[in-house]
Amino acid sequence: MAIRLEELKRQREQIQKHLAWLDDKIAELTQEAKVADDEKSSPSPSQEAQLYTSPTVGEDTSAEEAEPPSTGTFPPELDAPTYKAKTQGELKRAKIGCILFFILGIALFLFLLFGLPYLM
Repeated sequence: MAIRLEELKRQREQIQKHLAWLDDKIAELTQEAKVADDEKSSPSPSQEAQLYTSPTVGEDTSAEEAEPPSTGTFPPELDAPTYKAKTQGELKRAKIGCILFFILGIALFLFLLFGLPYLM
């Protein structure tokens, strides 16, 4: 029970660190959005030229406006390789357990089929 409690406390701490990191990123992006809005209110000459040029026929303008999705990264406090290694270790343990369970099941079946009749 103590191990589970310690694990839950550790997970809670990691989540709090992640939430703090998310708050920092949101604040940064909010600042960038405000700066971008200020720049949009007074367009530069190159931006004015782009506003007055019409796209050519067949040109897809939505692809230019859409930004590629940013690849999310773990904050350094969360140490993603540790989580990945822990998950990989758990998968290996589960796989070994399944194989052992299967082998023991086959052995029990063969014993009951062939060994038990000779004991009686």
